[in-house]
Amino acid sequence: MNFAGVIVGIVTIISIAIYHPLVILFEYHFGLKARWIFALLGVLGIGGAILVHYLVTDSFRRETGETALMIFAFASFWSVVEVGFQRKRVLKGRFPKNPKRNDY
Repeated sequence: MNFAGVIVGIVTIISIAIYHPLVILFEYHFGLKARWIFALLGVLGIGGAILVHYLVTDSFRRETGETALMIFAFASFWSVVEVGFQRKRVLKGRFPKNPKRNDY
């Protein structure tokens, strides 16, 4: 049995589960500046996938690692967009504003 699909599925669920509260937390503390953090994580994920491609010789581990890192990278890139949506939710009153920040 090929476990690549199971591993990729687990990485996908974990990425979604981790990034959802991270977007809320980072927007609360950093505002729209959090976009740069998620963009950097996405670039690091792509860089990691490139390293895995060239450094890992076993094809199963290489393909699974590349796929998992790219899921991580694109979840990070989607979080860049989601921070903007989170800001709109805060402005509508669905989430609390950070009283220490005045950029609303």
